[in-house]
Amino acid sequence: MSQQATFITLDSLVNDFLLNIALCVVYVVNTAVVDSNLDPSRIPNSNRLVEFLLAVVFLGQYVMRFVIINANHRTLEHFVVFFAFVAPVIAYFMSMNSESVRNSYMSAGVLAIFYPARFLRLHYALNRILAIAASSTKYLKITLIRQEAASLGGDIIVAILTFASVVHSGINWYSQANKVEFRGFTFLDAIYFISSK
Repeated sequence: MSQQATFITLDSLVNDFLLNIALCVVYVVNTAVVDSNLDPSRIPNSNRLVEFLLAVVFLGQYVMRFVIINANHRTLEHFVVFFAFVAPVIAYFMSMNSESVRNSYMSAGVLAIFYPARFLRLHYALNRILAIAASSTKYLKITLIRQEAASLGGDIIVAILTFASVVHSGINWYSQANKVEFRGFTFLDAIYFISSK
């Protein structure tokens, strides 16, 4: 176990965390792309390209760091990463060849339903950073109680964001797939709905 820990440093975990945050921010920005009727519209090519590149970089560093070098056997996390970051890569290529996918919610077609998994992946990244910071003497040293308090706060925020994105994606994807009129329900509305109930 100590041999595995030498490959994962706080610096590399911060990079992993920042890539995950960037992909979550891109998701939130893409949910704000609406037409004049406040319905979700086509995602601009620049946003799609940024999301694609971030997902590819994230997958590359994740596979190298946590699958190949450390032989991480956390299959649930690998499953979450697969849905969270392989879906945008596949959706990018699908939308290049299919106008119906390009015009769909998040320009991802059916794969948009897997996009909220990136918030669940944020949970893993945050807990890794807190665990390394708690055991570190070189960087920021935090006590076990502060680590648990930060972990609990992070878990609550991540849970709200995950459930809000599931609700937002589910409603928009369903309404678009079944041609149901459902206007003006933004991601921030979903956050408010989830956090107030």
